[in-house]
Parts: sequence; structure tokens; C-alpha cells
Amino acid sequence: MKAYGKTAVRLFKKHLVRLVTIIAIVLVSIGVMSGIGELENRLKIAVSDYYEQQNISDLYVKSKKLAGFSPKELAYFNEKFGEENVLQSFSFETEFDNKITRFYSFDASTTLNALQLLEGELPSAANEILAERACDAYDGKDIGDKITLKVAGMPPKEYTVCGITLNPLLTDNIEETSYLNPEKFVSDVFYIHKSEFAPIVNDVYIRVANKHIFNAFSKDYERKINGLKAEITNALGEESASVLSLFENRGLYAMVSYAEKVGLIGIVFVIFFLLVTMLVVYSNMSRLFDEERGQIACLKTLGYSDFAVIGKYLLFVLFGTVLGGTGALPIGLGLTSLLYTAFNMQYAMPPFPGITGLWYYVTTFGIIIVSMLLLTYFTGMKTARNKPVTLLAHKTPKSGKKVILEHIPIIWNRLSFKYKSTLRNVLLFKSRFLMTVISIIGSTVLVLAGLGLIDCSLKLSGTAAIFGIAAALVAFSAVLCGLVIYNLTNINVSERNREIATLMVLGYSDSEVSWYIFREIHIMSFIGAVLGVPIGLAFLTFVFHLINFGSIGEINWWTWILAPAVTMLFSVLSTLLLRRKIVKTDMNSSLKILE
Repeated sequence: MKAYGKTAVRLFKKHLVRLVTIIAIVLVSIGVMSGIGELENRLKIAVSDYYEQQNISDLYVKSKKLAGFSPKELAYFNEKFGEENVLQSFSFETEFDNKITRFYSFDASTTLNALQLLEGELPSAANEILAERACDAYDGKDIGDKITLKVAGMPPKEYTVCGITLNPLLTDNIEETSYLNPEKFVSDVFYIHKSEFAPIVNDVYIRVANKHIFNAFSKDYERKINGLKAEITNALGEESASVLSLFENRGLYAMVSYAEKVGLIGIVFVIFFLLVTMLVVYSNMSRLFDEERGQIACLKTLGYSDFAVIGKYLLFVLFGTVLGGTGALPIGLGLTSLLYTAFNMQYAMPPFPGITGLWYYVTTFGIIIVSMLLLTYFTGMKTARNKPVTLLAHKTPKSGKKVILEHIPIIWNRLSFKYKSTLRNVLLFKSRFLMTVISIIGSTVLVLAGLGLIDCSLKLSGTAAIFGIAAALVAFSAVLCGLVIYNLTNINVSERNREIATLMVLGYSDSEVSWYIFREIHIMSFIGAVLGVPIGLAFLTFVFHLINFGSIGEINWWTWILAPAVTMLFSVLSTLLLRRKIVKTDMNSSLKILE
């Protein structure tokens, strides 16, 4: 066991770069997956908490009669729902200088649909008034501004703004449609003390007693609300009143609707990030097992079982995955918070709810750990099941044979030696070719999807949240692409130390040797980037259909060029980081590898 422990420690020291690569890829993947995935949960928690804190009404009944609701109708609401769950109110709109202003009656004693005072104070005199906050939907007023109320048949009356407020039913920053003219929007909203109005009630707000079923617009809540709407409509008549619910509210319900779209986007991209992560770890570990064939043979000779032999490699992957996953927690939380803040561009968002549970992060972390361990186990067992004598013998080099281009003389004969050599290496080693191309395809698809969503968001109003998610996807997908290329290039260089040393002995300059390796990576990256465009087209079509948002026609033509270009840029930058490793290759030790 002492010898086994020493080999385990040596494994970590010798392959530190490979360990760092695993940590980095897991860090990025779990950070992105949990950051985007957790957003839906945080949004729904925030809306549910806000619903409770502001005691938001579930139903809004608007009278269609000029005289408002009759005493009999008001008694119906109180008897059916209880006086404590019914708010009787009055509202009207006026149009002046082609601007529509809405006025609500205000009652400081009620807790239903509690106004949130943002600054200033509540009215304490008859001539004081509250103003709704300024945003894209409303012009807004400052404290101390004078407001003149002009109503036909009544003398004008001046009010002073004493406070700025937020109505929990008006959280959408996009235009509010006018009652007076559905083709126009409200410019300002004010709240006047109820004593200023005649005893007319044309608005009734109702809170459902068993409020616990809300849970961010659950199916049970929807069924109950729809049933109550039908009951009220039947009792009052469609000609007397309009019955609306929070499902028609452009603020609260839209938040939850977007949250569900975000959740669907998260699921789709989690699968992509998981597949790319598994591919990187597989390429790392398959190469590692090839390098460790001698060590594995020695341990088997000493009597260790196959599982015990690969145990230290499982520990190696587990350590890197746990370290990367732990470091991903603050990245995921930061990304969730950042994307949540992006919603403020469209909505007056409730405070960001505290982080509890972290279900999405824990689930994602668990899936990654299990996937990485299973992948390592099956890859390792494939090697460990060989006999020691087989493992101690060097693997037979891949036999040389003609590649497809050599059968096309008109092309092949025109190529110089260095390009013939490059193309033979690209096409001969199929596993290396497929891993690189598939990884680049995945990265290109992710970048293209992010850019495509950005294009659609910029052309549609009220899509700031999806824009934020798309921007995050582009950034992290580019980083992921860089990590993938760096990892595959690093493995490529490690596998070809003898070949690189031979070129140096033959007098090739540092730049020539570097580009001898880099050309292969760049050709494979170009193939992957080009193939990623049609696959990205199909993927985006699926995403748009899934979330019922955007279309292929809304994507700019240059996005189809920019996406593969971004992938290629990070491919080039990643390979350049390994130039130092190539030029520092020890010719003597590399040429003695097979001795």
C-alpha cells in the first residue's frame, strides 16, 4: 500500500497540467449550468415572496357601468370572499395634451395590494398625492411637483406630489394600455386619497383565501382562479363587469413566463455543456491511461486487482471534479444574480431572494461527478484488463496508408511537403480528428445560439433578460472553446515529443515546428467551425420552437460568419499559449522515449 500511495502522489505531481484542465472545464461547465438553471427557481421564489409580502390580489373586477358597482354587487363580493379579502376602489383616466393620466383612489388603512413607498412620504393633507415611479412606461414626477386634475364638469384642482411609489400590480416597465383608448398608453399614474372621490366603486380587488396554492402560478392555482372567474362572470353578467386575474398581469405573470423560458434554455444548454465536458475528460483520461501503461502493468504484477489499479485514477478525476465544482459555486451564484438583475430593465423586480437549497447546483454537480467517474472507470478498465506483458510493450504505431486526398493527384501533387504532412496527420489519426472536430462543433453551436438569441432580443422589446443569458452563453462558450482547444493541443504535443524533436534535429526553426503542429489544429478547428453553422441552425430552430421566442429570420446575416470566426479566434489564441512548450522540447530525452 505504501508503494501504491507513492504512485498516487506521483500521478498528481506528474500530471498537474491535466488536473488543472479538468478543474477548469468543470469550473466553467458547472458555473454556467447552475447559474442559468438556478435563475428560474430564484425568479419564482421572488415572485411568490412578493405576492405574499404585498398581499397581492388574485382577481380584479372592473365595472363596465358608469355608476360603478351596485350595493347588491358589492355585498356579493364581501359575502363570497370575506370583507378582509376584498378591496373596493375607484379609478379613472383623463386625457390632456394628448397624454393619458390614470388616477387611483388610495386608502392607507388597507393592506391589500400594498403600495411600496420608494421615497417621500404618504399623503397627510387633502392636496397631497402619490406618483408612480418613472420608467419606460411612465413619465414619472418628482416630489414637490404640482399636478392639476381636470375633470369635465368639475373645477380644476391642484395637488402636490409628496411621495413616489410602486404599485405591485404595475411592475412591468413596458407601456400600460389605456382604459379610454386601447390604442394609446398611460403616461402617468397617481394615487389620491379615497375621500376626494364620490362614493363610487368601479374596481374590486379580491384575494383568494387559500393563498398557499399560488406558488408562482401553479396548475392548481390556475384551475381555481379560472373557476372563480367563471363564477363571478355568471353572477354579474359579462355586460356588467370584466373579470381579470394575475394571468393577465403583464408584470408578475410575465416574470414567471420568462423564468420558465430561461429554465428551458438552461436544460438545453446543460446537455451541450455536459457533453463537451465529458469529451474533454475522456480525451484527457484516455491519453493518461496510455501514458501510464507501464505503471498499470507493475501494479498488476504486484497482485492489485483491476479496480484497485484504476482507483488512483478515479481519485485523480474525483479530486479535480470536486475542486472545480466547489469553485463553480460562486461563479454560478454570481451569474444567477447578474441575470436576475437584467430583469430590472423590463420589470420592477422584487429583491433577490436569499440563496437556499441550491437544488440545481447540487443536481448539476452530482451529474458531473457521476458522469466523470463512470467515464474514467470504463476507460481505465479497458486498459487495466490487458495482461502486464501487453501493457509493458509499446503500442504499435499507426500504420501508414494513403489518405483520401492522395487519390486526387490534381490536388495532392500541387501541395508542398509540409502541407502533405499536415493533411496526412489530420486525416490519418481519426480519433484525434473526431474529438477535435466534435468539440469545435459544440463550441460553435453554443456561440451561434448565444449570438442568435442576442439578435432576436435586440429586435424585440422587453427581452433584456434573454439578452443577458445569451451574452453569458457567448462569453462562457468562447472560454469553453479555448479550454477544449488548449486541452486537445496539449495532448497532441505530448503525444508527439519524439516527432517534434526529430524536426528540431533536422534544423526546423521554432516557428516552423510550432506551425507544423498548429496547422493541424487550425484545419480541424476550421472544419468543426464550418460544420457547426448548419448544426447550429438546426439547434436554434429547435430552441426557438421550444421557448416560443425568436426566429431564424431575425438573425443578422453576419452572425452566421461571426460565430465560427469567434471559435477560430479562440482556437488560435489557445494554441499560441502552447508555443513555449513546443520550443522547450528536450530533444535528447524525447528521442530516447522508445529505448
